[in-house]
Amino acid sequence: MCMDLLKEPIGKLYLKFLLPSLFSALVTTVYSFVDTIAIGQGVGTDGAAACAIIYPVFGVASLFGFLCGIGGSVRFGMARGEGRIEKANAYYTASLLLALALTAVVWPLTALFQREIFTLFGASETLMPLVLEYGSWIVLAFPAFILSSYLTCMVRCDGAPGVVMGAVITGGVFNVFGDWFFVFPMDMGMAGAAIATVGGTVIQFFILLGYLFTKNCHLKLVKPWVLSKAFFKAVTAGFSASVLEFAFIALTCILNNQIMRYGGEVALSVFGVVLSCSGMFQHLFTGVGQAIQPVATTNYGAGQLGRILSLRRVSQWTVTAFGLVFMLSGLLFPTQIIRFFVNATPEVLEAAPTIMGIYFISFLFMGINIWATFYFQSILRTRLSTLLTVLRGIVISALLLYLLPLWLGIRGVWWAMVLTEGLVAVITLACMAVTERKMRQKAR
Repeated sequence: MCMDLLKEPIGKLYLKFLLPSLFSALVTTVYSFVDTIAIGQGVGTDGAAACAIIYPVFGVASLFGFLCGIGGSVRFGMARGEGRIEKANAYYTASLLLALALTAVVWPLTALFQREIFTLFGASETLMPLVLEYGSWIVLAFPAFILSSYLTCMVRCDGAPGVVMGAVITGGVFNVFGDWFFVFPMDMGMAGAAIATVGGTVIQFFILLGYLFTKNCHLKLVKPWVLSKAFFKAVTAGFSASVLEFAFIALTCILNNQIMRYGGEVALSVFGVVLSCSGMFQHLFTGVGQAIQPVATTNYGAGQLGRILSLRRVSQWTVTAFGLVFMLSGLLFPTQIIRFFVNATPEVLEAAPTIMGIYFISFLFMGINIWATFYFQSILRTRLSTLLTVLRGIVISALLLYLLPLWLGIRGVWWAMVLTEGLVAVITLACMAVTERKMRQKAR
């Protein structure tokens, strides 16, 4: 597999990893996408607002899964590119042990303080019963969500993107059918949608777990030479990706609370739909980033600068094109999108065009920012990746979210997101130009 990654044409390799990654990303978004539709049509606009509260919980699971999974896969790919297979498997073993340990700590804490967590995420007394009805099921199956995120990264890096795609598709099919069956014929409301999501994730987890025991799997458990050192290196490589998830959680928390303060539950209902669309777009941008990682890390380990730059160009064009399409969808079809998701009230239909018309502009820049996080990780610029993530997800966004509404009201909340993504995209592209100039000088 290493020789293929080092010798095959970049365009061919890129498509080989991109298509399964994007397909997996699309099916993954089915979990929240179909949930929002089923809840919006079956429960109503309050259900859609509750989805906006619950959404960061999935980010918590991804945070710990990506911390170990992306960190482990980056180190695994680098060592494999250097031809050091035993070292690569040592990183895999260390990252797996870390994922299991974190799951054992996070799961009971989340279960114990779930009401407090949902309050922090913006749940009002009106929405709390719906939030708990759905969220308690997600918390019950929290280990499956964390470990699925972890195994997705490792199995893809092992050269089996098709297995990841198959696992996600199978889980997604169950989720789609389950949403219809449990919410409508069984009339189980929020709990029914949650059961469908949990079932799909558990199926995905067991398929990925089963791959580890096949003859095609190159991931082997070995004794790490120094466990603490392996932990540290895996965590540092995956830190910026986990910061990305943490920033998403913090940002959504601030957004939910500011929306409730300035716009109320009607605005939060629209934002629940926007968040589902944003989740799909972010998964696709992340899919592009994850697709380049196995190729970029292996070639970086082998010192193949020219191939890395070619991969950067083609993947950057991909996320830019996606961002343009996503932006136009919200500008041109806001009412149609809202009606597709929820049984909308007149108040929701009146608010939707303004909210979506502003917020969707941010997707033009979001793709660059998310993709760049994975690109910088792949070439071991983890500090830069982390810095950009913190600027985007915490510093600039939080500052604007608290300042702009003071002058613009609820519109300030939406414009804060557009300005944040735009400013960070400019900074990101400038950092990329400087980084690549240094890489070329070093290669000479």
